[in-house]
Amino acid sequence: MGKFMELRVFMVVGVLLAGLASGCAPLAIGAGAGAGYKVATDERTVGAQLDDATIAARVKLALIGEREVPARRIDADVVQGVVYLGGLVENERIKRRAGEIAGAVAGVKVVRNNLEVGSRSWGEAVDDRRIGARVKGALLKDEDIRGLAVDVDVYKKTVYLSGVVGNASLRARIEALVRQIDGVVKVVNQIAAE
Repeated sequence: MGKFMELRVFMVVGVLLAGLASGCAPLAIGAGAGAGYKVATDERTVGAQLDDATIAARVKLALIGEREVPARRIDADVVQGVVYLGGLVENERIKRRAGEIAGAVAGVKVVRNNLEVGSRSWGEAVDDRRIGARVKGALLKDEDIRGLAVDVDVYKKTVYLSGVVGNASLRARIEALVRQIDGVVKVVNQIAAE
């Protein structure tokens, strides 16, 4: 195991131990179990997952460092070095700037800037969360789909899917399943098939 990998493992273990020491044992154990299940159900190697998580963290930190970019409203998912930006921003300039920032981060191969310009009402945000829960529930219910291997983001009833699955047929099946869910207006399928 390389020094960088050892450092990442050490950091994860440190966070879990800190949670245990601070009296947050259920949270630390639950987070560890959830992360373990996520790692086990993902088609990528553990090393590839850690690399993508590291890139995602670097992208988020870079976005946070830019005052004009509302980083807390931007979701950054990374699959095989490809960054998928999602969320709602005020204007095209901010959208463009967020893409530039993400693209300048070490390890990023490509940026897919899916940021939408505009805003949404409180009611639209609730609708998006409801749709997201329905989508995740449908993915988890299907025994052939490893639901935790697929990331789901919803903005204005458009569902963005990312992650890695075993083959193109499963990728298409997931998209078809999501299109059938009540309230979904559009599906943007960014799932990679290995």
